[in-house]
Amino acid sequence: MINISFSLSIILFSSACTSKKSRSVVDELNEKSYLFHYKNLDSTNYYATKALKLSEGYGAGHAEALNNIAFVSTAKMNYNEAKTQLFEAQKVTDNQIELLISDIMFMRLCQRQSKNKEFYDYKQYAEERLERIKEEEDVLNLHQRKRLLFARTEYYIILSTYFYYIGLNENSIEALKKIDLHGGIQRDTGQLLNYYYSIGSGGIVHNKDNYSAKQEELDYLISCYIIAKKNGFIYWEANALQSISESLSNSEIGNSLVMNNTSMLRTIIPDNQFEDLLAKEIAVKSVDLFKMYGDVYQIAGSYRTLAKSFWEQGQYEDALWCLEHALSDNIKIQQAPDLVASIREQMSLTYSAIDDKQLSDYNRNIYLDMQEITRQDRFLESRAEQLSKSSHQLNIMVTSVVIMILLVILLLFIFDRMKRRSDRKFKITSLLSPLEQWEAENKQKLEDFQDTCEEVKEQLYQEQRYVVMNKEKNIEQRAKVSLVSSTYPLIDRMVNEIHKLIINTSESTEIRQQRLTYISELANSINQTNTVLTSWIQMHKGDISLRIESFPLQTIFELLKKNSMSYQLKNIKLNVVDTSEVVKADKTLTLFMINTLADNARKFTPPGGEVTISAKSLDDYVEVSICDNGVGIDEEGLRSLFSFKKIELKQNLSSVQGKGYGFGLMNCKGVIEKYKKVSSIFKKCLIGAESEVEKGSRFYFTLPKGLKKTFLVLFCSVLSATSFGSSSIDKQEKTFIQKAGEYADSAYYSNLNETYALTLEFADSCIVYLNKAYRVKHPKSNLLLKENGKPNKAAELIWFVKHVNTDYDIILDFRNELAVAALSLNRWDLYNYNNSVYTQLFRIKSADKTLGDYVKVMQTSESNKNIAIILLILLLVLLIPAYYFLYYRHELYYRFCIDKINRINNILLSDTQNAKDKLRLIETLWSNSFNKEQNNTRLYLLNDIVKKIKHSLKLECTLLEQQNRDLTLLKDELSKAKYEADTLYISNNLLDNSLSTFKHETMYYPSRIKQLIEQEGIDIKIVEELLNYYKEIYSLFLLQAVSQLRSKMKVDTSTLKYLFSLIKKINQITIFNIEEESYDDKYIKVYIELPAKKLTENELKQLFTSETIDIRYLICRQIIRELGEDTNMRAVGIQAIERNNKQYIEIVFTIIIWKNLKSLL
Repeated sequence: MINISFSLSIILFSSACTSKKSRSVVDELNEKSYLFHYKNLDSTNYYATKALKLSEGYGAGHAEALNNIAFVSTAKMNYNEAKTQLFEAQKVTDNQIELLISDIMFMRLCQRQSKNKEFYDYKQYAEERLERIKEEEDVLNLHQRKRLLFARTEYYIILSTYFYYIGLNENSIEALKKIDLHGGIQRDTGQLLNYYYSIGSGGIVHNKDNYSAKQEELDYLISCYIIAKKNGFIYWEANALQSISESLSNSEIGNSLVMNNTSMLRTIIPDNQFEDLLAKEIAVKSVDLFKMYGDVYQIAGSYRTLAKSFWEQGQYEDALWCLEHALSDNIKIQQAPDLVASIREQMSLTYSAIDDKQLSDYNRNIYLDMQEITRQDRFLESRAEQLSKSSHQLNIMVTSVVIMILLVILLLFIFDRMKRRSDRKFKITSLLSPLEQWEAENKQKLEDFQDTCEEVKEQLYQEQRYVVMNKEKNIEQRAKVSLVSSTYPLIDRMVNEIHKLIINTSESTEIRQQRLTYISELANSINQTNTVLTSWIQMHKGDISLRIESFPLQTIFELLKKNSMSYQLKNIKLNVVDTSEVVKADKTLTLFMINTLADNARKFTPPGGEVTISAKSLDDYVEVSICDNGVGIDEEGLRSLFSFKKIELKQNLSSVQGKGYGFGLMNCKGVIEKYKKVSSIFKKCLIGAESEVEKGSRFYFTLPKGLKKTFLVLFCSVLSATSFGSSSIDKQEKTFIQKAGEYADSAYYSNLNETYALTLEFADSCIVYLNKAYRVKHPKSNLLLKENGKPNKAAELIWFVKHVNTDYDIILDFRNELAVAALSLNRWDLYNYNNSVYTQLFRIKSADKTLGDYVKVMQTSESNKNIAIILLILLLVLLIPAYYFLYYRHELYYRFCIDKINRINNILLSDTQNAKDKLRLIETLWSNSFNKEQNNTRLYLLNDIVKKIKHSLKLECTLLEQQNRDLTLLKDELSKAKYEADTLYISNNLLDNSLSTFKHETMYYPSRIKQLIEQEGIDIKIVEELLNYYKEIYSLFLLQAVSQLRSKMKVDTSTLKYLFSLIKKINQITIFNIEEESYDDKYIKVYIELPAKKLTENELKQLFTSETIDIRYLICRQIIRELGEDTNMRAVGIQAIERNNKQYIEIVFTIIIWKNLKSLL
């Protein structure tokens, strides 16, 4: 601590080396520099630099000049330069006022860089200096009083700003109240404007309704603008405009503010003709002024404000342009995490508005990651760290003093005896035993390390092979989907022809017959494609792709009604009972299950019978039933109905006992089992059957209900709390919280699947169950969680303050997922509410509540230890002379070195550090020890031992560094290969499932349509109904298959090598005969000669179509298609041609791709 009277004497008296005149000139230049602070940075820097050159020998003036220059560096975000200048200012003077200003400017730096803990360190220094200056403030001269006025007002304004940005609004208000608006600040226009802006920029005016508060803030901002413009304070003029723009951009009250302050606002933007563009024009003017002034931080902030104005107007591209400029115009802005975080959040909103989900998520993740450093108050951490350091030092001092005292007392009595025993027993060679032990252990570790590397290499080789296999499989799957998609236009043609037959009844018989023939030919074409697909696709028993959503069952029931004609043809009545039930399941698979069970019922119901499809509510589930009055199933048949382990498609079933129910029922059971594995929500799902011979059967399955919001809100409002004892209440509360956790998890996975509307339903269900849990112990409270509202009134924040016992991690989870979903759905009010509540709850939950008590204990402990140290040192001072003279100095040093070697050996054998850290510690330990009496032979021997240890460690460092680098690279490659293989494996299985289901559900209809067309007495209405139903289910299953192809396939050299290997296998070619021909500037034609066996002209033409002679050619075609999609080179293609009396496969590559591929073939 600097002596107060001495420091103030430095303030009051001139240096002996500097004349009064030169000091006066320096003060005058510094005052001019200060006057330009908020007017012109270049002028500020000019006068400050001039004062700096003339201030030699005048410490206070030199420091003041450095503080002024640091102000410029801070504005231009040259933070490292500003720190250097401030540190230098603190070195050159003892002037407490300039030291105070340096500390305050350090606070400004820490606030802008979100170094919250360091902020409090400098705040403490500033408060200590303010207390020192206050004691002798009366003796300050006029210049010093001006500087002190600036320092005090700047301190409280910076403190208020800091508290505002970390969310401590009450502290922010209290800090500004410390400034007397009618006092000395009236003499400093720059600081007065600073004060007006701090009030008007938001958050300070309170105890009023929202509009009145905003109006009062706007009044302060307009006053700030008028005074700043009148006096040339560009910085505050721009700041006032920026905050005015933000106030007017407020969607709730912005228009009212414009209407009630039109005359004043016209003085700012006199030419504006549209009130809704006023905020944007003010923001543009703010940007221009900040650019003129040169404050990098504020330029970025003004771009952010302008972006917000564009965003409110729906001009998202312009908003994005502003935000990108805010981040990229000057990379120095990255030094201000809080500002960058706010820009990133706005970018997330903007990208979401233009439906760029990937970049929206990217910017939101950056914003969330920055919350920890930008929104956490670090006061107690700073204070605790200071006390901890002090306590640690005191502990070391107390421990050292006590140990030294005890050693002195002990050594006074037993030193001689211990010395003789030690010399007799100790052998210096024993110090090498740990080294020998370490070398033996290390040799084994190195061998194990080599084994590990070999294992990783083997795993990598296997995974890479697996990747190649799955890529080949994926190409085949994509080719299948392409084949399926090619059939859809044929169905459209059939529908069109049928429609013409119905509406054009006056057509001649010949024309109508031609149309029927054409429909029959189309059916034949579809059957041919189905034949190809059937020979290609096989039904594998694997994972089922589930797309969980809430949907009304009636939508599926309506679709089933359209298939009633197939029942009427067998003289069977189809009765579909309307329902209002909503279920949570996969819509496509639900249709598949009902269709399969209904089709089985139709097959085993005699003419004149009835099949009924219905649904009924069962607690939390819905039961779907398919009943018939057919032949029924005996007890033995019921027992084995779902017991088959291999699924086989069985057609032309003639009897229950002879053929069984087969493939369809097993798939239905597989769907139910998969549901159970996906989420605990489906744990009670089941499928079953009831039957009685000659009376009929009932098949049924259950699915969870889809929650309806209106029902749940009503339920929550009338929920009554009935007490059954504390144990039952706790159990009930735990059940509700567990259920809420399940829905929160479902919301997370729903976001991963990009089903954001479904996420809102899961989050709503989570809110319902958390409110149920809360109402268990608070039955009369209406303080419930809501999906949307005002962030400062969020129930969970009040719960946390009141210590309500609930799972706040679940609340954080669903709030975050709800914010993500709202962002993707462009529901901005919902996003703002949930994001704000999430960040506030995260901040208060993650704060350490024990630091306050810890600080108090540490303060008391520090005082007690100071007293103990003083007493112990006094005792030690008396003992040190006796200790020194009674102990042999050389022997002490020798033993000291041996102890160090023992410690070195302990470090050597330690398992907690690597070789490099051990070497560093040993070098530090021994270099501090072996620095005296090197002519002692015993010390040379000890030094040789340490050299051997260091040499062994250096060898190990070199070897391990290389091996670790190799192993890391291998593991990275392995992880990459595993991820790629797993991704492809999942995609292939999903496509297997989709294509197999597609084949099973659609292949029957073309033949049936052809049969109806060709029979005599055709009923066109029946054909139309069947064809429309066929088209609808075809579209549904095709959409499910296509949805699995989420992205373009990356075609690499391994894929192209697979292309050539397929051509080799198909044509049994050993060595390619390849010809090349230039084609355009970017492409090249590659001709692969086919074997001598001639293909017909038609076979050659259809070689890469669905009518190919070998299905594998379709895979070749798909590879080339994917290559064109991947490279965006549309001229890439493949076909079979004949030229020069030879047959070739012609492939068009880009020149670059062929150049790389050619060397690998």
